[in-house]
Amino acid sequence: MAGAEGATGGADAQGEREEKLREAQLLLRALLENLPISVARYDREGVFTFQDGKGLGAVGMKPGQLVGANVLELYRDHEEGLNDLRRGLAGEASHTVYEAHGAVFETWQVPVRDDGGEPDGLVTVTLDATASRQREIELQSKLALIDTQQKVIRDLSTPIIEVWDKVLTLPMVGVVDSLRISEVMDNLLTAVVNKDARYAILDLTGVDAVDTQTASYLIEMIKAIRLLGAEGIITGIRANVAQTMIALGLDLSGVTTVGNLRAGLKLCMRRMAAAGKAGEASSEPVK
Repeated sequence: MAGAEGATGGADAQGEREEKLREAQLLLRALLENLPISVARYDREGVFTFQDGKGLGAVGMKPGQLVGANVLELYRDHEEGLNDLRRGLAGEASHTVYEAHGAVFETWQVPVRDDGGEPDGLVTVTLDATASRQREIELQSKLALIDTQQKVIRDLSTPIIEVWDKVLTLPMVGVVDSLRISEVMDNLLTAVVNKDARYAILDLTGVDAVDTQTASYLIEMIKAIRLLGAEGIITGIRANVAQTMIALGLDLSGVTTVGNLRAGLKLCMRRMAAAGKAGEASSEPVK
């Protein structure tokens, strides 16, 4: 009876192992036949013992075509790939992406070891990543286009215009946040230097709202313009924007403000005319 029970137990274990093997083969076959991958097995000398997978079609090969060939011989003219294979056969796992045959491939090298833990060949899994790489390139291209379009929109919404000799205006529209005002500040200060401007008018007539950080930036922008030897003038402050500045306790006593852009331009022309007359008077010879 004991012998019969042992035989039955052994048969059950054998059946379980066979079932697991069939399951593994089924899964492997499903992967090889439906995914753009190829799987190869090499012995410790680098000789193909298995080669299969749907991905082989991308390079014009058939399953098992290279079985019996030595991969080190096949790649003898490809130093980089040869080095990867040698490291894999020596027991070092790796993951590489490369281009070949007009396609992009991603390969995982998985070393195989014997019962004693010594290197006993290699398994490689190669994925045809051409389609995913193309999608990545297209996505990057679209993101770059979006960035360019956003920059154009920002530039159009905050154009720096030289309305008069040495007089710049910056008409701002919409909601002005901290990021936008920071970019505008850099562009305006650069324009003041490049144009040798004497006046820079910040027109807020079209600004619906500003956040607390932005209001502080506006004051800092006026100070920075002054450090460059020009004068900053703010025009067209709306009531709600003025309330925000007052609520923040910002000191506007040193900032020139007028009701609208027209008034700001007139102010600049009057001051430039006055400065010109003063210059002419100082240059006249003493009689």
